[in-house]
Amino acid sequence: MYWSTDIRQIKAALRDQALIGTTSVSCPIGRIVAIRKRKGQLLAMVRGWGVRWYPVGSVRIERMIVGHQLIS
Repeated sequence: MYWSTDIRQIKAALRDQALIGTTSVSCPIGRIVAIRKRKGQLLAMVRGWGVRWYPVGSVRIERMIVGHQLIS
């Protein structure tokens, strides 16, 4: 588990969350389904909060462990 503000790293984790399911991307509001940067500010679309972009300071990326190995 780590916190990130790097848009490329977050988008890669979101792809992993959607396609493979071994990563969880979230913020204090809830689970994130999309991310973008506008005017230097990180904006996230949060699951269950409607189609709206919310400003976030950073995003938590958590990789789940399957068996005894860390999937990356």
